[in-house]
Amino acid sequence: MREDVSNTAAFPTARCEPCGKSVLTYVTLDDAGGELRCCVHCDGAIVETLRWLTASELEAEGYEIGYRPEDKPKSGGGCGSGGCGSCATRKS
Repeated sequence: MREDVSNTAAFPTARCEPCGKSVLTYVTLDDAGGELRCCVHCDGAIVETLRWLTASELEAEGYEIGYRPEDKPKSGGGCGSGGCGSCATRKS
């Protein structure tokens, strides 16, 4: 099952010249302490104008939102559910 993402969520994308495609971007600081937008794939600086995409639009660009079926937890739960194997739930 895919995790739900709000219809109001927006993801910053822009064209990355080294990657040759539209990519997700992130913000970091440059040497002077100013904000610098970078590519999530190659860490190259983004100089193009940002496009803010919805989750559906982002998936149309080739990204996946949520778990891929092979990445889902096989136990059916995490810590505290008794399914992770690391914790035990006590029953009184």
